[in-house]
Amino acid sequence: MKNEIPKIKFINDDHIDENSFLWRYIDISKLLSFVLDKSFFCTRLDKFEDRKEGITLNHLILKKIKNETDKFLYNNNIGNSISVEVAGGKMNRIDDEINQIQKSNFANCWFIAEEYSESVAMWNLYSSPNSVAIKIKYSDFKRNLLQNGFIGYGNSLEIVCASIKYVNFFNPNYEGIDLVDSVFLKDLSFQHENEFRIIIKKEFEKTPVEYHPQIHRKKSEKYHQIIEPFGINLKINQFEDYNFEIVFHPKSQDWIKKDIKKIIELSKVDLKFNDSLLELK
Repeated sequence: MKNEIPKIKFINDDHIDENSFLWRYIDISKLLSFVLDKSFFCTRLDKFEDRKEGITLNHLILKKIKNETDKFLYNNNIGNSISVEVAGGKMNRIDDEINQIQKSNFANCWFIAEEYSESVAMWNLYSSPNSVAIKIKYSDFKRNLLQNGFIGYGNSLEIVCASIKYVNFFNPNYEGIDLVDSVFLKDLSFQHENEFRIIIKKEFEKTPVEYHPQIHRKKSEKYHQIIEPFGINLKINQFEDYNFEIVFHPKSQDWIKKDIKKIIELSKVDLKFNDSLLELK
């Protein structure tokens, strides 16, 4: 039976040069997963470092108004006389909405750059001297993804691909970005990542934590986290058509490069290897 292609769409990518490349800076364990499983792993948004993942412009503007109100009350010595927090219920609702967005969106993240444009910042942030970067031409990536899709999901997943729009979270406004899906919004402080994302939109049935009087609550909560999916693995269809390339870390030693090449050869995956063009101490 032929694999059905999930609902994959690319949005807001008119500004991306078709000759640009997508880069993914990863450690050895993620490289092994990528090569052996031939897959993209999409992590649930609440597992990322940024607590504001998925926050909407409405949320940001309401939080700004709340902060300005609190500041005004404090500066005018009014705050101490108010027993009920201003807009506390509204802030709770916003927190719940952000939590729901984060729990139902899963991301696989890439860095947009030119073919030979490596990022020292990205090497330092997401890898070590025994790590690599995967790169692929954007036009090849888009064509293959739309044409071949993923294995085993049929039409059960909605997948959206787009670059990140960076805005000032501390001074938000609607101009030009009011229609951008919030999972593709990040604060300007992350602008150095020049990020492109594959997003899976998938809601899972919520199950309450089951506590037992004779079982430590922390153990029950830990087991509950295992039930909730940390991420979703997208198995790539026609992996060999993508022309992925491997770039070794600029500080990678020859024996590490040799071992990585052996692993790739044993997995029977045809990948091109390149040394880094950077010269770092």
